[in-house]
Amino acid sequence: MLKLVARVGTFKQPYSRLFYTSSVLFKSEPIRYDDLGQRSIEDYPELIIGWSSSTDTLNTSTFVENRKFTDFLTKTLKENIHKVNDTNLKAMADWQKEGWMHIGDERDPPAWGRINFPEDIVGSVQLVNGVIQEGTYQPMPAHRLISGKGIFQLSEPLTQCVIRAAKAKVSQ
Repeated sequence: MLKLVARVGTFKQPYSRLFYTSSVLFKSEPIRYDDLGQRSIEDYPELIIGWSSSTDTLNTSTFVENRKFTDFLTKTLKENIHKVNDTNLKAMADWQKEGWMHIGDERDPPAWGRINFPEDIVGSVQLVNGVIQEGTYQPMPAHRLISGKGIFQLSEPLTQCVIRAAKAKVSQ
């Protein structure tokens, strides 16, 4: 599960009326300011999920997605999704066998055999003989990081994949 803590930072760029969120909290292993060493979150714009003018709640009217984060998420999933040990993804791939399989956001999971709403589909991957093919991940343009159901949530294995990529970025 990927979650956001909406503490307001003290800087207001690039949008004059919107504040950067100041920390990102992952379910099992947060990336904290301590992990940044001498650097600031401003040095890693691709790790900022987005901006909100509200300090209390996140919703579609107060949140603006950060395109650099969605690009980072897409790159990370494209390079790694075929290697991630996600038993649910593997079971779906084995069941479907061929074609394109949607990677669903877990904030509003559909019933078995059904597909998510477009705003809850993170992307799609190509399957051959029930195996996710390397480099075939395609993001879903309609996916929203924040929807009426809350902030997007990846499966724990995919979350850990994104955390590893973020920590690698910070340690460079």
